Amino acid sequence: GDPAVLTAVGEALIGIRRAKTEAKASQKTPVASITIGAPAATVERLRTAEGDLKAVGRIDTITYTDADSTTVASIELGEV
Repeated sequence: GDPAVLTAVGEALIGIRRAKTEAKASQKTPVASITIGAPAATVERLRTAEGDLKAVGRIDTITYTDADSTTVASIELGEV
């Protein structure tokens, strides 16, 4: 795959894991919805791998917003 896509997904997953840890939730906790902030080029890469990102992060819905760097703007955890 494209190394830039892998980098973008890796950055997003780090943010997702951090958000789960800050919420004192297990990494296995599903995510009902998440908003990821990222530069436009990164959002395009994330959309390319969205199915994989959803599977690995256990995410139902992903929304993207413009940001200077890749961050988790908001997260709503689901039920375990």
